[in-house]
Amino acid sequence: MPKQMTVEIMNEHPGPDGIFYANLDLPAMDYEIHDVSQRLRGIWQKNRVREASVLNCSLFPSLVGVRMGSPTLDELNFFAKRLDSLSEEEQLVFRAASQHFLPDNPKGEFVSIKDLINCTYGLDQVMIASNVANDEQLGQFVIENNLHEDVADVPDNARYLLDKNLIGKIQRGNDSGIFIDGFYVAVGDYELPETYNGRILPEKMETTEYIFRLRLSGNETDDPHDQQEWINLPLTGARMKAFKEAHGKRDITDFYCHAFLSVIPQLQFLTISHLQDFDMLNTLAQRIAEMDSLDHIIFKSALFAEQTDNVSDAMDIAAHLHEYEISYANSAGSFFKDYLSNFMINEFDCVWLNTLSAQNGGKRLLERIGATETPYGIISTRGCSLYDPISYDESELTLQDMTDEKLDVIEVLDRKALFANGRLLPEEIPEGLYAYNLRESDNGNRFISIEPKVGVNHGGTVLMKEILDFGESGFIEFDEDNEPNFLGYTMTPQEFANEEQNQGFGGVRL
Repeated sequence: MPKQMTVEIMNEHPGPDGIFYANLDLPAMDYEIHDVSQRLRGIWQKNRVREASVLNCSLFPSLVGVRMGSPTLDELNFFAKRLDSLSEEEQLVFRAASQHFLPDNPKGEFVSIKDLINCTYGLDQVMIASNVANDEQLGQFVIENNLHEDVADVPDNARYLLDKNLIGKIQRGNDSGIFIDGFYVAVGDYELPETYNGRILPEKMETTEYIFRLRLSGNETDDPHDQQEWINLPLTGARMKAFKEAHGKRDITDFYCHAFLSVIPQLQFLTISHLQDFDMLNTLAQRIAEMDSLDHIIFKSALFAEQTDNVSDAMDIAAHLHEYEISYANSAGSFFKDYLSNFMINEFDCVWLNTLSAQNGGKRLLERIGATETPYGIISTRGCSLYDPISYDESELTLQDMTDEKLDVIEVLDRKALFANGRLLPEEIPEGLYAYNLRESDNGNRFISIEPKVGVNHGGTVLMKEILDFGESGFIEFDEDNEPNFLGYTMTPQEFANEEQNQGFGGVRL
């Protein structure tokens, strides 16, 4: 099923730095939903998230920017599948009907996911007229089809005297009708059904019954005319024997693999052609199937950290999951504060740590203890603890790092500013400065915009002395002339705030 929309999802947990973001392309398989839930640290919340915003939607661009409060991931997925199932006529009616409850400013109020789902039902009951794109054409349609009692009473030989434009305008008002792409939709005939009650989805969601899936044949060439068959792993010995006998093969290595699917995203690109590793792959699938949620997260994090690209290394990680530690911190800076709090006396109020800008110190700490920042949290090196005490000299972490961090000085939008890799808390921003967020491209090779708030593809935080006007778009896009330029030196936020104000970058001092 093709992907129809991308949503940015935000989840929130109690405590400092408890906000997490992830993108999800929909419709999605159940394992993709589960993976995003793990990235959002929501495995104990039954897939319900704080907020979701539509980033793009090829079928219905009017949905872009729409915000939904407290949806479940299953609801979002079901809605996308419903959109994909609509006929062309139903798509027109949905576009018209949805306008009645979509806000004028999509980035403002929340839209009910329940209403969005219900709006995909009952659309075939609404009248649509083709080749009717304005009031005059609608008036002609009304006359030809006797849709209005007063018009129907006019003799045929006198109808040419009728004002078609006025008739169409009246009919459109009666119907609450809308012209869309050369069609007329009498959307006033539509009543939002209660097919979905907000609790139980009207249709059961499909579940994936495999860990790995291979498309096999007895020939090395990938000829579609060959007898090819998908098999799901883990595969029992009896099923494997039956599969070989059905294809007249004595050994599984006599087959060739032409396609490979994995529910573990870090293992989607394993190279499998000849099947010498089939037994090991099948055993790995069985081990993954037996993992609980925590083991899944540790396994994925370790695969990410160690950049595993073969079955043998993946098996090795799966066999040693108990030797890893994981923290659900959402950044190196957040983990740094958690690390410090681990060594504080009980009487110490750890809320003080929330006032620290600790991203740089956190990155150095991760390097020192050999840990890795992953989409699921901070994972330790195998056999090491995340919370081993590191001496002052070895870590080279100083009080200055925590309370007076040096940030890169940049030029952005012809203004002097400071750049921080991570997110900054409001209390970390000195008086007189304003914080904005940079968004990176999907491949992370450039900054594409500056915005008040960025979830996924967050590229860093910018501190400026000016208030930016983002206009109706809500962001400022970068080009070659105004993208951030690093000037090669650093300042603390306090030094920058106390610096004399410039009139424009490089201008005359006031």
